Amino acid sequence: MTDQALPPAAAPASFIAVAGDIPEWFGVAPSVVWVMWRREMLRYLRDRSQLWGGLSRTVLWLVVLGFGLGAALREIEGYTYGQYILPGVITLNVLFASLQCAIALVWDREVGLLREVMVSPAPVLSVTLGKLLGGASIAVIQGTIPMLFMPVVFVPKIERMVSGMDPGDAIMLLLTSIPPWILPFIGAWIVMFFMGVMMTALGVIIAARLKTYEGFGAISNGIIQPLYFLSGSIFPLRGVIGGVGMLEIPEELRAELRRIGIFAIGGGWIVQLPLWLQILVYANPVSYQLDLLRYVLLNFEQLPLVADLLVTFALPPFFVVAAAISMGRMLKGHDIGGPKKKKGGPGR
Repeated sequence: MTDQALPPAAAPASFIAVAGDIPEWFGVAPSVVWVMWRREMLRYLRDRSQLWGGLSRTVLWLVVLGFGLGAALREIEGYTYGQYILPGVITLNVLFASLQCAIALVWDREVGLLREVMVSPAPVLSVTLGKLLGGASIAVIQGTIPMLFMPVVFVPKIERMVSGMDPGDAIMLLLTSIPPWILPFIGAWIVMFFMGVMMTALGVIIAARLKTYEGFGAISNGIIQPLYFLSGSIFPLRGVIGGVGMLEIPEELRAELRRIGIFAIGGGWIVQLPLWLQILVYANPVSYQLDLLRYVLLNFEQLPLVADLLVTFALPPFFVVAAAISMGRMLKGHDIGGPKKKKGGPGR
């Protein structure tokens, strides 16, 4: 499930020039943040494998798995299986993009780029912020790929907003104001961005402790898969599965029935995860970010909305601080890249 990353682009020539005389505001140098962010974006644009990886994951999970298992599960809480796992596929792309961006830190150490950062007056916090913002921006781009498949799974919240609208009226609305169907996209992008910041920071914390570039792939898989599968991305924490009839009635009536707690009209069975699995899901911060993403896109959540908001927006700053501390310790250490000297004398 990993993408084969190409070696990151070399540091921009403007980095040392910018680092010569750096204006700071509250300990942050915007010029350094800009250079590091730009470097991450250039690396992403030159590496087409990430784009194709995000597209292939979307087709495999959303289209193939969504319609394949959807034929058996029929409905989950009044939604098709494709609609239910759409936020999960978005989350999967964000996780991969964020951690893959952190891989570049290991590569930078191997080729000696971090030596240039260490001898420059660039603040460590600014270097870290540029890295994290770049990873979050890439994560938003990768997470937008599954959103392009919304017409395939017929997301009801978006469909309800644009149904019955004349194309000419839609164009005029787009030119004169913010169309209502854009708001779920904006909300999803905001959630993806904060999720990307947190996961890129987690990747930086791990990458700062690794010695080789090759070891990150196995570790990232060991992080992505538990976070993804233990977030309620492909199965609900609790609810009605396999019901029938809910999707055959008008969307307005479906929304009203969901509001009063009716999620199936006929058939189906109630699913409740085991207690030990519920504990793992509740302890996973991605569960709350995914739940908020599902609420933004589908108007459906299974966790307290207050907890979703707190974890999504209050937790990433702590990861940023931890990532900056890890980056600072790595830069102050001795193993920051460059050629390795062999031990022993000439005769050995």
